[in-house]
Amino acid sequence: MAGAQQTYPKWLLACKQHITDSKEWDSFLKELHDAIQQQLTQSHVQYFSDLSEPEKELFMERATQAIKGGTVYNGLCKKVSVITDQSLNEDVSRQLLEESPMDTKTDLVIESAEEGALSLLKKWPDMKNKLYICLNQPLPLHIRQLTWRLYLSNTKEYSYSVRKHYIDQLNTNPRAAISMYDYDISQKCETLLNSEPTFNDLRGSVGIFYGMKATLSYYHSILKTKNRLRDVEHLLAVPFMDVASTNISRREPPPGRVVALIVEEFMTFLGSRPGFVVDSGSDDHNDEVIAFIDKVAKLLQRRHPEVSRMITEKFVPVKEKIVATETGSYALLTEGLMTLIRPMIRSVFVTYLKMDTLLYIWDQYMIGVDTPGFNNEWLAIVTVTLLGLIKEKLKEATSPAHMEKILKAESCKLTVPQFQYEIKLHYYKDLFSLLTKDQKAAMPILDPTQAQHPPWRHWYNDVIPPHTKPQDRRKAREEREAERDRQLQQQKDVETARKEQDQRERRDEEETFLKMAAVDRQRVEEERIALQDQLDEERRRRIEAEKRAQAEIDQLKLELAAMKHTKPPSRAPSTNSMSSNISRLIIAPPPSRASKITIEPLVVLPPVEEARTPTPAQTPTEQRNKIIIDFLRRAKHGVDKVAHAEGNDKSDLDRETEGYLRQNVRDIKNAQKEVFGKTLDPGEFDKMPPKKQQDTSEKMIKLMQKWREERRAKELAKKR
Repeated sequence: MAGAQQTYPKWLLACKQHITDSKEWDSFLKELHDAIQQQLTQSHVQYFSDLSEPEKELFMERATQAIKGGTVYNGLCKKVSVITDQSLNEDVSRQLLEESPMDTKTDLVIESAEEGALSLLKKWPDMKNKLYICLNQPLPLHIRQLTWRLYLSNTKEYSYSVRKHYIDQLNTNPRAAISMYDYDISQKCETLLNSEPTFNDLRGSVGIFYGMKATLSYYHSILKTKNRLRDVEHLLAVPFMDVASTNISRREPPPGRVVALIVEEFMTFLGSRPGFVVDSGSDDHNDEVIAFIDKVAKLLQRRHPEVSRMITEKFVPVKEKIVATETGSYALLTEGLMTLIRPMIRSVFVTYLKMDTLLYIWDQYMIGVDTPGFNNEWLAIVTVTLLGLIKEKLKEATSPAHMEKILKAESCKLTVPQFQYEIKLHYYKDLFSLLTKDQKAAMPILDPTQAQHPPWRHWYNDVIPPHTKPQDRRKAREEREAERDRQLQQQKDVETARKEQDQRERRDEEETFLKMAAVDRQRVEEERIALQDQLDEERRRRIEAEKRAQAEIDQLKLELAAMKHTKPPSRAPSTNSMSSNISRLIIAPPPSRASKITIEPLVVLPPVEEARTPTPAQTPTEQRNKIIIDFLRRAKHGVDKVAHAEGNDKSDLDRETEGYLRQNVRDIKNAQKEVFGKTLDPGEFDKMPPKKQQDTSEKMIKLMQKWREERRAKELAKKR
């Protein structure tokens, strides 16, 4: 029930609820029940359930026709009208109050009514015959799309199979849906869309081009012929593309489901065309063309005699301009009309009318597709109306070719209101009667108050169920139940097959996913092994470097120890020689990035003059220690000078170092906020367990390192 309610607008569901709760509806049901019961009594049928579905439908329609026009029926119609108007108005008022839309109240009423009509047509497609109320009116876009789809969905013949066949070919063998002349069809479609003035709205649309090309290419592949498509078949595909343009992107090819629907409508339309529109040159089609031209000629003489005279005069050779008989003039008129309007009828006015006017003409054509003879009459009326609207321009024609040129140029300027006015003034009653005559006389009238059978009218249109015996009805009912069970079982089998197919597809997708996952795992494992090898190699190099460094340190320690235990020479060593020996063992520190001082080689102190007589107070050990301390002091001074700089450089270095220290403090606080959600109090970190301290320290170090790298990247970008 929830799914059904979502199909209809809320105001329509509320309207239905109010109607079914009204007393007028109860009275209508009671009277309808009485009418059906009388039919059952007269037909000697005990129960309504004993009837077949066609019989039930027939009894219901007879009963409805019997009470139609009565007091109860009229009361219900008035109630429905009032409640519909009230529900729709309340819904629109609610939208204006709560949603504050940009549209006016009139626009909202039209949109809501359109939504309700669409929902009813989708639920009950057979109600499409009610669209005769739209006669002589251009259909709104969404109703136009649904109307064309309903009238061009001929499931009794081949349209559904064509649509299904096209989808199957797209899924299994897309190449089979492409014509051998696909390139030629593409060129013609591109040229037509880019050059024809009446197709300006479609020009430059990639989706329209590909949809039109795919439709025509598939249509030609179905024909199984080596002949190329006619130009008129390219023209007839354009209105279908324009109607479907809202579902097609201008920059991308259309989806397959949209093309499948266009293919169905286009091929059904081509198969339902009258013979005078097909005009293939066969004898049957030639006869239909002649009959259609005769109808147009007679209608033109009656409505626009001046146009018929102009055509007669223009198509008479100059040397034969003599007083013609009435029969001869009519023959000249039909001959002239044959030349003038034949191309226009073949294309059903495509390229002769601008697109909105053309779609208005095609809307009426679609509404009358199921009504025999309607479209013949409609196309003749449109042709005569068109010639009558441009009659002033036709007077300027000097030759048949000039008249054709004027027809092509001036017809594109005609508008929908011009056609509506002429048709409403002269032809609407006849067209409406032709469109609704079968609906009015389809069912006989049965008066429940009469004891005898009423005078039937057109009873032969109905299939009267024969009188049967109870055992025959019981047997028929059992057969119907068996058939119903068979259909249910068939539906269950189809559903089971569909579920199995879905499961197979799901398993295939899972297997594909598992294979892809295995490939990804293998690739990740290979990368991990390669990285592990690189890590091991780097670790090995580091260990070797550490061993070499440790060996050098040990060697230096040994040399230093040896120097300490070496006996002093007969005279004290010079400071210069001792400094030179130690300076060769100490490696100069690297320069600081913040310092701009160029590192100079270690300055060797000038040799100290040897005392002629050593001071007796200093022992050799004290002299050696003094020299080492003096060397270390000078080394420290050099390192401090390199590390901390001097003068302005020292001030700059101190300022920059202070900035780094402050930034480091801010990074530590921000990292604490990221990891702990707050800044830690003094000593709070030390109270945490060692494991938590280690984990949180690593997270904070990673965050700080990340922020430092980002700042460094920004500084480098600015310098560039």
